[in-house]
Amino acid sequence: MNLDNGIIYNNLEKEIKNLKKELKFYKSLFNTHGNSVVHNLTIKKRKCKKVWIDPINDNREKILDLDMDDDVKEWLKPTKCER
Repeated sequence: MNLDNGIIYNNLEKEIKNLKKELKFYKSLFNTHGNSVVHNLTIKKRKCKKVWIDPINDNREKILDLDMDDDVKEWLKPTKCER
């Protein structure tokens, strides 16, 4: 195996590892949010790690624990009562 093939092989191994990690994350939504509508779920980060969050069903403490971004700030705002 020459140097180019070794580099390509290492890159492919890294890509396969990343894809397996991504697949495991996507499969985890059935374990973490089995009662949620998939349409409501979004991917956010907690301590720089991707997590599933359901802003409708998840409690405020879980949302407060997320890394802050515009969506999270919006979810934390009190909602006005409508008639």
